Amino acid sequence: MPTPIEEFKEQGFTIFEGILDDACLEGVRRDCNRLVDCLADKLIQAGKISDPMSELPFETRLIHLYKNYPDDTPRIFRPELHLEGFFHLFAHPRLLEFSESILGSEIRIYPNYSVRPKLPEDPRTEVLWHQDAGYTSEEADVLRMVNVWTPLVPVYEHNGCMQFVPGSHRQGVARHEKAPHYLQIHDDHIKPIEDQAIFIEMNPGDVVFFSNLLFHRGIPNRSDHVRWSLDFRYQDATQDTMRTNKGHLLKSKAHPDQSVRDAKHWAELEFR
Repeated sequence: MPTPIEEFKEQGFTIFEGILDDACLEGVRRDCNRLVDCLADKLIQAGKISDPMSELPFETRLIHLYKNYPDDTPRIFRPELHLEGFFHLFAHPRLLEFSESILGSEIRIYPNYSVRPKLPEDPRTEVLWHQDAGYTSEEADVLRMVNVWTPLVPVYEHNGCMQFVPGSHRQGVARHEKAPHYLQIHDDHIKPIEDQAIFIEMNPGDVVFFSNLLFHRGIPNRSDHVRWSLDFRYQDATQDTMRTNKGHLLKSKAHPDQSVRDAKHWAELEFR
């Protein structure tokens, strides 16, 4: 049976089941609820709702808050993630340990860490076939990076899990074209291998690591609840990000004094 590193190199991804502890998950969910609380407050201040609906379940509250304003529902949170609970996920020792085995001892969190609430039947959240490297540049295959994705609710085909094409990371950066909400891989690249795609069904506590060159997509959410998930990337911090943003150093042997120290320090920083 291949090791996780061997599987990552061969298939372009590897899944760790139950790697996140309950305390980490609870902290992330708490902070996601704080984000929703802020949205509810803004809706009340705007006179759009009168009830913050705090008693509703995490999985459905966002749907009800924006019931009359579906186009205003947020699809992503990014600069808002400098809260203490998110640090315990982003700097989780076991995640950094695996990433170090691929990237080396200098690790930054790449500057597009995100929380994504995928609402039912929202075409804006149907992510088309793409490579993350396709959003960076044609030279992005030189980036030493590993993508990380983890759900806060069980994810399966019906509520919009991801699909991967195993081994597709070995093709380099494919040609992408613009679509209404996202980039998508040109048919010439994806159609010959699309039938090899597999569904990535996971539970809270599971984490998938995958290459920024892997062909993947997020299918529609056809359930009655929000598919909450987080995605982020670790990068070899000795490289440039190829973006104007530079991220934050999470682990370093060369410059330990420049790394994010703890959750409180993370909460004092900003997205950059």
